[in-house]
Amino acid sequence: MFKINHILQRPEKIIPWGDKEKSLSWFGLTDGLLWIEAGDGIIYEYKEPHFNEWDEPIIYNDYQLSRFLEDFFNTFPFVAESVPDYIYNDIETFDARMEKWKSLYYDLSDEEFDEFYFDVYYELYDPILARSFDSAHLIGGPDIGCFRNGDRIKLLWKSDYTDEQGNSIWTSPSGIYEMNYSDFIKEVSRFYEAFTVDMDKQVENVRDNGISGVYVDIPGLCRENEMRKEGFEQKLGFLKSGSNSKTDWNKISELYNRMMNEVSNE
Repeated sequence: MFKINHILQRPEKIIPWGDKEKSLSWFGLTDGLLWIEAGDGIIYEYKEPHFNEWDEPIIYNDYQLSRFLEDFFNTFPFVAESVPDYIYNDIETFDARMEKWKSLYYDLSDEEFDEFYFDVYYELYDPILARSFDSAHLIGGPDIGCFRNGDRIKLLWKSDYTDEQGNSIWTSPSGIYEMNYSDFIKEVSRFYEAFTVDMDKQVENVRDNGISGVYVDIPGLCRENEMRKEGFEQKLGFLKSGSNSKTDWNKISELYNRMMNEVSNE
């Protein structure tokens, strides 16, 4: 089971920006709820609800959905490019292994460590980072990554954040879900089409009815809605037609083998 769920907030219930003159933009009008079902886990679901200004309980990611789409869709040119077997099979422990490798160089001088970090460590880590995005707009939000290997793909998420009692605030703070790559494309496309339909209605609603006490640049809103769709559709196209990313996997393999040798010898 892999499903990206969303609910847009009604325009009149979105908190506008500004002190004296209240306003809302396209980004602001994407305010809503988001949660992702991935196997037995639900990403972005809080253990305990928090409450908005109307004292309504919120149990999911409560933010502008555009932030998620921008971060997620920006990974697609890289996600579409398969990673080698040795990365795909090791991806669950890759971060921990990289941290251990980095710790072996802590005793170097600052100059030597920087040379290792930027010319060696970061070059190996870069293909992982390119396929990942954070949730820094949320307190304790999870990092999420998607890693394709041929006709399979793994979705990973992790949040190390805990409250004062040492407990995670999420029902599923970390996990991994593997699926067919074709199913991944199908669900991402379905989510995007549903979001687009809802945003078209959102824009039409504001265009026709306005928002009491809130300024909205209606022509600009309509233009940006179309522009945003073009940008997102271009990124989505990479998943369907293939990547333009050309990672030097021979170089990555050399660095990976170096890391494995140095960590295992420690």
